[in-house]
Amino acid sequence: MKIINLIGFSGSGKTSFIINAIKLLRTNLNYEIACIKNVHQHKIDEEGKDSFEFTKAGARYSVIKNQFNEHAFYIKSKLDVKTIIEWIKKGPSRVDLIFLEGFRDIDYPTVLCVRDYKEIEHQLSDKVKMISWILPSKDQSPKEYNGIPLMDISKNFNDFLKIFEII
Repeated sequence: MKIINLIGFSGSGKTSFIINAIKLLRTNLNYEIACIKNVHQHKIDEEGKDSFEFTKAGARYSVIKNQFNEHAFYIKSKLDVKTIIEWIKKGPSRVDLIFLEGFRDIDYPTVLCVRDYKEIEHQLSDKVKMISWILPSKDQSPKEYNGIPLMDISKNFNDFLKIFEII
C-alpha cells in the first residue's frame, strides 16, 4: 500500500490534486483510494446533528449512511495518523493508496501544493518529492525547483506514477 502526503497553504490545490489523482488512479489502474485529512480550523460535524450527538454521548465511532449512499465516518479518539493508517490496512476493504492531506510532521513521500512560486522555499523538506502547481502555459515556466519537479498531475500523470513508484 502506497501512502502519499500533501501539504500546502489553504487554497493551494491540495484537495483538487487529490480529486484529480483519485480519478486518474481509478480510471487507469483501478486503484482503491483512502483519504485522511487533517482539519485544523473547523469542526468536522455541527453541534446538534445526530453524529455530533452520538459522539458527544460517548460513542467511539459514528457512521452515518443515508438513502443516497453517502456516508460519513467519525472517530472520537485522539488517534494519531499512523494508527488510523494501520486500521485502514487491516480493514475489510482493499486499499491500494492512502492520501494524507495537511500533515506537516509525518515521514511519508510528500507533494507540496503551491499557488505561487514564492510559497515553495519555506515549505520544502526532504520529504517533498513533487511540487504541484498549475503551471502557466508559457514555455519558460520552471519545470523544477532545486531538483524537485514542478508539475500538474492532470498533464503529467505518468511522471507522478514514476516519482512515487506506483508503476
